[in-house]
Amino acid sequence: MVIVLTLKTKIIMLLNNIKTKNALVILAMGLSIVGCQKLDRPELGDFPLDPDPPPYTDLKTEFKFEESADDNGENQLVATEVKNVTYVDGVDGKAAKFGDGGYILYKADNEVVYPNEFKAFPDDTLSNLGSFTLAFWMNGVGPVVGGAQGLFAISNSAEFWGNLELFLENNDAGNEAFLKVHMFNAGVASGNGEEWNEVKIPGALGKWTHIAVVYDEKTSKLNVYSDGVAVIADKVLGGGSYGQVKFNNFNGMVVGTYQFQTTPTLTNHGPESWAKSFNGAMDQLRIYDRALSQSEIQAFVDGMN
Repeated sequence: MVIVLTLKTKIIMLLNNIKTKNALVILAMGLSIVGCQKLDRPELGDFPLDPDPPPYTDLKTEFKFEESADDNGENQLVATEVKNVTYVDGVDGKAAKFGDGGYILYKADNEVVYPNEFKAFPDDTLSNLGSFTLAFWMNGVGPVVGGAQGLFAISNSAEFWGNLELFLENNDAGNEAFLKVHMFNAGVASGNGEEWNEVKIPGALGKWTHIAVVYDEKTSKLNVYSDGVAVIADKVLGGGSYGQVKFNNFNGMVVGTYQFQTTPTLTNHGPESWAKSFNGAMDQLRIYDRALSQSEIQAFVDGMN
């Protein structure tokens, strides 16, 4: 009996030893595999991270014209054509002076160069401004004779006039500026939302004058300022329901002339003999996607005086 028990005990001990050895072998193999995996895995390096997107700003475009037509605002537009433009002393540094037939073009059907990359023209901001402020300094030669002079246009390729177009009407009146502002608004429920506004501004030519065109979608009101003073005050557009501004058929923007005076034209119409480029210089042109207050406009004027 004792012998049997002793034999059983030895057999059990032998089996236990075998299990233990097998377990140790399996454990060792597992550790070896894990160890090999760790050795084969490359070290994580310092991978370059994408730069943070620029912070949002309501200043969409800002042209300082410091020997360049490029944009210092959020859109960072680069001119696709600069024709007969020189740089002269402005209200702050340099300004763009437009010669005969001169203009600066930013065309939407060309790729526009951004810092370190290519992007499509940001028409989502220029064609869907909602509210807006267009502000700039101008030093025009008076009187305006021999044809009306284009100042600025956001294009409408299907129409003679741009979605937003500013020009100085022919006006043989010394240093008085006869400013006209044209707008289409595709956001209006019926029609194309065409609006015309005009104002004569005594003494605005022959010196640096600050012009600001401000539209507020919340009130449907248009204000035009000359040197911070409202020359068109709280003009209600569209019977009070003009609302959010949206520009259809957008394909570019031009400074210093009309949308139909560029080569090639931005619209379905060619040049007109009566239409001239601005005879003067412009500086610090800015576009915001909100309606600036009178005090903010005044701050621009005070900052340069």
